[in-house]
Amino acid sequence: MSNLLAIKREVMALPVEARAELAEYLLSTLDELAGEEIESLWVEEAERRYQAYLEGRIIGRPAAMVLQEARERL
Repeated sequence: MSNLLAIKREVMALPVEARAELAEYLLSTLDELAGEEIESLWVEEAERRYQAYLEGRIIGRPAAMVLQEARERL
């Protein structure tokens, strides 16, 4: 069992108020990332998605179609 899985199980045993406090704390630590770290994470994500596209695991769609669907949802 991974350490992360063990931590998740332990956290889920906490009362809801304690879990909420922990979640708030963890989210606040993400806000502390430096701009370069955030940019690096986005670059990694873009590269991961592009590789998935090249391998045929995801398909592309024209930007016009995506924007039209977004407008319809608003």
